Amino acid sequence: MPFSWMYGDPAEVVDRLRSLRERLEQMEKEQLIRERRRKARRIRKLVKAAKAGKLKEK
Repeated sequence: MPFSWMYGDPAEVVDRLRSLRERLEQMEKEQLIRERRRKARRIRKLVKAAKAGKLKEK
């Protein structure tokens, strides 16, 4: 049963949920960092292409 831990000691359940929440927050923070880096990398690539004159005026 996948959620059998929920029927145990309430203190253990709270500790487990806290750790799950902390891991989720950490993963979300890492995702934001990855997105920011990806965006910055894309901008740098476009700026480099623009400096090289490869982008046409629109």
